[in-house]
Amino acid sequence: MARSSIVASLDLGSSKVCCMVGEISRNNEIDILGYGVAPSTGIKKGNIVNIEAMVRSISEAVLQAQQMANVKIESVLVGISGPNISIVNNRGVVAIPRSDREITPHDVDRVIQASRIIAIPPDREIIDVIPRQFIVDGCEGIKDPVGMIGTRLEVEVSIITGQLTAIQNVVRCVQRSRLEVEGLVLKSLAAKELLLSDDEVDMGVALVDVGAGTTEITVFHGENIELYNLVPLGGNYVTNDIAIGLRLPYSQAEAIKRKYACAAASLASDKPDIEIQSIGETSARKISQKELASIIEPRVQEILSIVHKELKAVNYRDMLAAGIVLCGGGLLHMRGAVELAQKMLGVPVRAAKTDMYGFDHTFTVALGLLYYSARNRTFSDREEIRDKGTLSFFERAKQILREYFLG
Repeated sequence: MARSSIVASLDLGSSKVCCMVGEISRNNEIDILGYGVAPSTGIKKGNIVNIEAMVRSISEAVLQAQQMANVKIESVLVGISGPNISIVNNRGVVAIPRSDREITPHDVDRVIQASRIIAIPPDREIIDVIPRQFIVDGCEGIKDPVGMIGTRLEVEVSIITGQLTAIQNVVRCVQRSRLEVEGLVLKSLAAKELLLSDDEVDMGVALVDVGAGTTEITVFHGENIELYNLVPLGGNYVTNDIAIGLRLPYSQAEAIKRKYACAAASLASDKPDIEIQSIGETSARKISQKELASIIEPRVQEILSIVHKELKAVNYRDMLAAGIVLCGGGLLHMRGAVELAQKMLGVPVRAAKTDMYGFDHTFTVALGLLYYSARNRTFSDREEIRDKGTLSFFERAKQILREYFLG
């Protein structure tokens, strides 16, 4: 791939692996060149459980994207999530010693590097450092201090860490697919690029992503990540309930869910118009959407109850002035999901847009990673002054990759 403008992303999910490749223009616009999707069987509850299966899925998705884009993908930006992710806040401070006192990108590097000095357990690894605000000589609320005049530069950051073995397994899968990891990005940060407006983020908003096997909950307030958690419960559990309740093969239960699901029985029709044939029965029968919804609703309520419990930790009714944005394929296709969520959570809830530049929610993270890369390209270009003696193996590998691809 061309070093300066081509970027590829990889979303490793419980039900599918998505790869997308695009070209970033000089004004940071994205031109999508190709994409690929493959079924995923190597991840359960947010953790990799089968490396070989994961490698096959990655290779298939990447091959599709390469063939469509007519480029060879050598490195990927990988979306990451999991129950092992945690976020801690920290601060870094440096002096501006030069006589002109003008803050340079090198000074920004130094202060971000200073913010990384934090004690973390040996079984954890820093994934990313997100600047929340810069402070110049006591003046707060600065997003980019380059070019300003000052003698003291501070930064407040959110440090995202993950379990070392979980990160190593992700990297191993990508490398065994003959790719290099250009970087790891929290999936909800990637999705934020497409699904949330700047006003919503400034006011305070929760992004609730109900996927196939997990539900990811992230609260954004200004530049802060106030809450992040991933719970091992998602749309696959609804499918399993339908399969058991109606005695259907799992594939048929999934198809019925996709076509007829309603999250609230009170909103469903009682007309018997869904034809099914249960296992062991010799003839088909018809059920109503209300009967189907009576199976679905308890599980959806359980998912939303867990969301409510997690949000209570941040006093969400006061913090989420912009409410909650519901996304992901686990619930978003169900009629009544937004209404039930709003009733149970007691704040405004809206569904995330499902058409993003011609792509549906399947590609939210993969596409969001490209936009994240474009928006943060100037900052990532600056991260070249790492102290090699203090870096982990993975951080050293990222630095080598960055120096190779960005010059």
